[in-house]
Amino acid sequence: MSQQTGNEVEPRMAYASTALRYWTTYLPSRLGTIPVNERQAFFEDLGRQVAEMVDYLAADNLRASSRPHDPPELTRRRATMARMRAEDEALAELVYLPKEKGTRGRETPTTLTAE
Repeated sequence: MSQQTGNEVEPRMAYASTALRYWTTYLPSRLGTIPVNERQAFFEDLGRQVAEMVDYLAADNLRASSRPHDPPELTRRRATMARMRAEDEALAELVYLPKEKGTRGRETPTTLTAE
């Protein structure tokens, strides 16, 4: 698993934060079913699931698009694109669930305040 370096945030924690912001904004009823004292663990676990899915899908996407004699720069670009596609897929499946009725016009906050 990735470690935090410099200003980088460990991917699973970034995914957990993204999920919490999205669910707070667009899935308040679903969020309400998770006891407040269990939310941190729930979103950390969800972030871990997203990170694992991204890693798996990115490797699979790269394997499908790479050829043995590709120049290193092309392989790096393909790896970046494979990871971006994998993130989109994993977030769509695990985090960006259909918005609840009445929440479509809301904007997702960039930060959350403590409850």
